Amino acid sequence: MIKLPAKRLQRNESGIAAVEFALILPLMLMIYMGLVELSRGMRAAQKLDLVAHTLADLTAQKLDCPNPAAGSSATTCAKGQAGLSETDISSIFSAANTLMAPLPVANLKMTISEINITSPSPSNWQAKTNWTVTRNGATARPCQVLSPSNPPPVSVTTIPPSYVQVTNGVTPPVGPLIIADVVYQYSPGVHFEFFKWGSPPTWTMQRTTYSPVRNTYVPPHIQYFMTSGTNCNSPTP
Repeated sequence: MIKLPAKRLQRNESGIAAVEFALILPLMLMIYMGLVELSRGMRAAQKLDLVAHTLADLTAQKLDCPNPAAGSSATTCAKGQAGLSETDISSIFSAANTLMAPLPVANLKMTISEINITSPSPSNWQAKTNWTVTRNGATARPCQVLSPSNPPPVSVTTIPPSYVQVTNGVTPPVGPLIIADVVYQYSPGVHFEFFKWGSPPTWTMQRTTYSPVRNTYVPPHIQYFMTSGTNCNSPTP
């Protein structure tokens, strides 16, 4: 065996890079996986924004009325009127599920509601639910007048004050409004088990989007011909 002098051993730095790398590797991996998970969470939030906008926008664009044979016992709508059948609303919810891919959608809670804004007096406005339909156990908007408030989403009993109060000199427009409420339980793909978490953490993401009804029905109301959800104006569509 070759024995190196003591002074030479003191100056020997071979292998120090490997030791340093082994020391910083766990921290580097933690930072890397954290950045990966942060970008994944931000992408999920962006997808949720798109889902809420799509639900409200597709519903608000409904221009025709379903045939009574398509799951409705109502009479055919007059020209220029619009309505939603169960097939229509299921297609809209399915489109939203597609937008969330490849993320799981079993815990994607969605609510679509039509709110009617009226003016009982020249200086008074109120918003009341016409109909509401949900998916995946979401909370429906109740059949009641909504309170003007600015709580964080999702609040199914309120509406922003600008829709029912004069704001910066702007008078609220009357008529129907489509509101989409979306709640998503996000769970990170990397669970960091070395933190000894008992179960993977989840974060609740919530979005609410508003879209005015756009059709030639006067007023541009979308009639309720669905078999799920709640029609607050029953038996009137």
